Amino acid sequence: MVIAHARAPLRIDLAGGWTDVAPYSARSGGAVVSVALALYAHVQVRRQRSGVSLHALDLGAAVSARRAAELRPDGELGLLKAAARRLGPPGGFEVLTSCDAPPGSGLGGSGAMGVALVAAFAALRSERPLAAEVAERAFELEAMDVGIIGGKQDQYAASLGGLQFLEFGERRVSATRLAVPEDALRELERHLVLCYSGASRLSADMHARVWRRYAEGDRAVLRSLDGLRACALEMREAVARGRLSVVGDILSRNWAHQRALGEGMETGVMRALARAATAAGVAGYKACGAGAGGCMVFLAKAGRAFAVAEALRAAGGVVLPCSFDATGVVSWLGVER
Repeated sequence: MVIAHARAPLRIDLAGGWTDVAPYSARSGGAVVSVALALYAHVQVRRQRSGVSLHALDLGAAVSARRAAELRPDGELGLLKAAARRLGPPGGFEVLTSCDAPPGSGLGGSGAMGVALVAAFAALRSERPLAAEVAERAFELEAMDVGIIGGKQDQYAASLGGLQFLEFGERRVSATRLAVPEDALRELERHLVLCYSGASRLSADMHARVWRRYAEGDRAVLRSLDGLRACALEMREAVARGRLSVVGDILSRNWAHQRALGEGMETGVMRALARAATAAGVAGYKACGAGAGGCMVFLAKAGRAFAVAEALRAAGGVVLPCSFDATGVVSWLGVER
């Protein structure tokens, strides 16, 4: 029996997160610098005689139904149920998923999972859509079917891979792979330390508050979003030129703009990790994703990456592997033996 497989990388948003979300992206134009990680969302799909079975192996969760149309894309495994309804083949099939990062990591896990789901179901139909098409279909799953508020950076980062400068308009996304000298890219990879502080507690309520304040013309929110966008533009230049000391400064300024969006962005655990890492020697840091928990990324000073990682572990953080992915989403067909 043929089995379709896909994997899509998670990402670190180095600068500009939040600006990819409408209505800001439609009115002002969003900008994000994102790097794909060798941490992946994995999907396996195979046909079966009857029934639909969905299993998230890393979460220990499962859902089943007689037909995909019976699945409601809400609650537990909402994204998997949405993909099964929208993309599943006629008849019975099984979906198995897992993710290399913990839930609520802020590394774009749900976006990467959506991309991997789209790619796996396409492979099952012997289709190879373009990376941008995969990203758009995955965004539709989250935004339209599941109803999650968010932008498109996660889907495009997972689909394209590599170090990307992403621009978001009302109807258009532009992606530019940054041409970074190999030595500079490896230095960046070597000095970034990724630490999980605990599951993100940022709720849909905070998203709703930020965007309600934006719609009401709140100048503080607008200044923060404009600042985040400016950080992305600066990060594009700093990374392309391999200026790591400047990268560290931009990380920290981006985090200041992000915290200014609303209370609760920075938890007590995150502050403790930041103090420990700063004492060990960092040039800058920020939260990954929306904030309020999840992962933080630290740029260690020259020769201090090991010391920073050890300090974070001693402070209770979980240090994750931080290697870059240059490929983006991949899919393939296997045979059950």
